[in-house]
Amino acid sequence: MEKNIEWIFKLKEQVPLFLQKLKGKKCPGFYHYTLTGDYFSENIKWGLGNSVFFLKIIYTLGLEREFKQETKEAINFILSFQKKDGSFYDILVMLSSLPLRVLNAIKSVDFKNIFNKENKRAETRQSFSALSLYGIKPRYEYDKIPNNENKIEKFLEKLNWEVPWGAGSHVSHLLFFLQYNSLSNKNKLIDFIIKWINNLQEEKDGFWYRGNPTMQQKINGAMKIITGLKVVNRINFIFPEKIIDGVLKAKNDKQACDNFNIIYVLKYCNELTGGNYRFNEIRDFSYKRLNIYKQYYFPEIGGFSFNRNRSNNCYYGANIAEGKNEPDIHGTIMFLWGISIIAQILEINEILQYKEHIT
Repeated sequence: MEKNIEWIFKLKEQVPLFLQKLKGKKCPGFYHYTLTGDYFSENIKWGLGNSVFFLKIIYTLGLEREFKQETKEAINFILSFQKKDGSFYDILVMLSSLPLRVLNAIKSVDFKNIFNKENKRAETRQSFSALSLYGIKPRYEYDKIPNNENKIEKFLEKLNWEVPWGAGSHVSHLLFFLQYNSLSNKNKLIDFIIKWINNLQEEKDGFWYRGNPTMQQKINGAMKIITGLKVVNRINFIFPEKIIDGVLKAKNDKQACDNFNIIYVLKYCNELTGGNYRFNEIRDFSYKRLNIYKQYYFPEIGGFSFNRNRSNNCYYGANIAEGKNEPDIHGTIMFLWGISIIAQILEINEILQYKEHIT
């Protein structure tokens, strides 16, 4: 085993120390976003996403038994955010992100998210997925999705496929909610969606898009598509070799999401090729990615920062933290999720024993 990856085997002991520092002192189930840079305290009703990340971190590390009381409190805290229409969203985040939503709407002449519709759907999906890891079903079903082929086709056509990261995320949300819905024809609708998006796959490089997006957008969009296929157990697409070619030439290491998305896409393309296409290069790429991950880690604290030497400061368009040189709970779950993927590629997960969560 490579000596320079020994640090990842210490995370199960170190990361919980970071989580304990983020734990609220007054409100059960509440976790701060950063150590010292949050703009909002636990005295205000907020922090839905932080507790979602906490549950996913505990699941990934396999520490549910050790954190039984904390996970119970976080579950109850998350459930307190659900509305009667089935949605989960953080009102403070919604209000704080309003100026950016208005600005983006004016710039793009696209006003469909000005009332936070898209962000609500994303937060709802993240909440549902975190709760499902613990076998918890929310009180209300979420049904604010197109429910027949005609509506779905209109929904898919309206997405901006020249920005595949955004378009792919909406496809992934749609597949997720259909999977967790009680519609009698949901499997037929899932098949319809997959057939539709398969027509978008470009033969020249394997990615799902229109126009001429950047490689970063293509890879991040592919990650969103594959997470959707994963949740409906339909990961089967053409041209995985061409996607691997594109990924191995890419950099994508600016922040936590980029660093994760690239390895996630690589893992599932590698599986589709049976590990028989450029695997030595994929393995080397994975080791190098761990070296990049290490640059975001604070071993003396036990957490990762979303950006290199700087925590994240913006969440769903809301400014929630100062962006200090410190770790945050968002970066921590993204890098741990990435390590769980890399451990599978490198076939060391029997030792590490991380669990990949379905988001």
